Formats: sequence, C-alpha cells, structure tokens
Amino acid sequence: MIMIMTGCIAQERSKDGAPDQMQTQAATVTDPVCGMQIDPAKAANKSDYKGKTYYFCSDHCKTTFDDNPEAVLNKDSKKKQ
Repeated sequence: MIMIMTGCIAQERSKDGAPDQMQTQAATVTDPVCGMQIDPAKAANKSDYKGKTYYFCSDHCKTTFDDNPEAVLNKDSKKKQ
C-alpha cells in the first residue's frame, strides 16, 4: 500500500495506484484554547465564529472559547508583545 498526500487529505492506494476502498485520513487541527492537535471528525465539540469553524478536545475548551472568543484568539498576539 502506498500513501499519497493530496492537500490536507492522505489517501491510501494499492500498488496499482487505485484508491484502496477510499480510506482517507483528515488533517489535524489545533484546539484554540489548549493547543492540542485533534482530528476534526473526533472532536468533542465545535463552534462557528465569524465564518470559521473551531474544533475542541473537550466541552470545557468549547465553553472557554464561547465565553470570550476574541480573548482566546488574541492570546498569542498578546504573548508576543
């Protein structure tokens, strides 16, 4: 079996190049609250904010984000100052 990376999705292919039952692996995303890398398909929860979807490892991280999304999203820029 050969792994071919195409953008954000890796598709498994058999040696003849055909898709192997179209098994795909999604790229991970970063929980904006705790920084944990998670698979969006397995995320505990998600929130949409300003046209973007954010994924969370736990309900606690989602609640923290929902309480003040701007503070969470701007925490990295404050650390750099």
